[in-house]
Amino acid sequence: MQPLLTLLQINDSMFPIGSFTQSYGLESYVSQGIVKDTPSAAVYAKNMLRHNIYYNDAAFLQLTWKLLEEKEPARELQKLDELITALKGPFEIRNASKKLAIRFLKLTQGLHPVKRCSNYLKNIQEGKLHGHYAIAFAMFAHAHGITLKEALLALYYNLLNGIVTNCAKLVPISQNDAQKILFDLQPTIKQLVEEQEDLEEDMIGLCCIGQDIRCMQHEKQYTRLYIS
Repeated sequence: MQPLLTLLQINDSMFPIGSFTQSYGLESYVSQGIVKDTPSAAVYAKNMLRHNIYYNDAAFLQLTWKLLEEKEPARELQKLDELITALKGPFEIRNASKKLAIRFLKLTQGLHPVKRCSNYLKNIQEGKLHGHYAIAFAMFAHAHGITLKEALLALYYNLLNGIVTNCAKLVPISQNDAQKILFDLQPTIKQLVEEQEDLEEDMIGLCCIGQDIRCMQHEKQYTRLYIS
């Protein structure tokens, strides 16, 4: 029961790491009238799962997990951190990943210190590494007996939950419609988790160009409710 309870806590939308301040480009989609109602919000959410999260943060989590299974992963984790930094093109997305990682690491260290997490946080604060949420989440989950599949399911669900919550606020759509989108995409999450291991290495970090452009546009948007 303990790993499950830990996973529920660190994946809760109320876990205070600041994820609610990020829209990951959605605010630009809404301001330009691309995401404007429940049907378009549902398409946007599904596309984010299939064409962004699958190739990026979920893939980064799985790569981290594999490294954590090795005896001496420190050097390879540094390379992975550098790779993720290079693959996250838009500044706001790169910066969001760092901020969430730092807040997550600080908070979880207060709950239960993990040496790898402590070292990762120290390297970020000293400027030796950039810092990414997917790596931090994987480190803490791995240390607490959570399985890779459970961690992936949780990551997908948490990111999707953030998407539909932001759609409810920005589009807006009703809370009922937001929950319907969340429920209807559960099979998609399950399928992506099952396919994650088969993702070809050359496809990791595949750019979702539409979202990258919207994120870059958001940096100069006249009015903004969200940081990204």
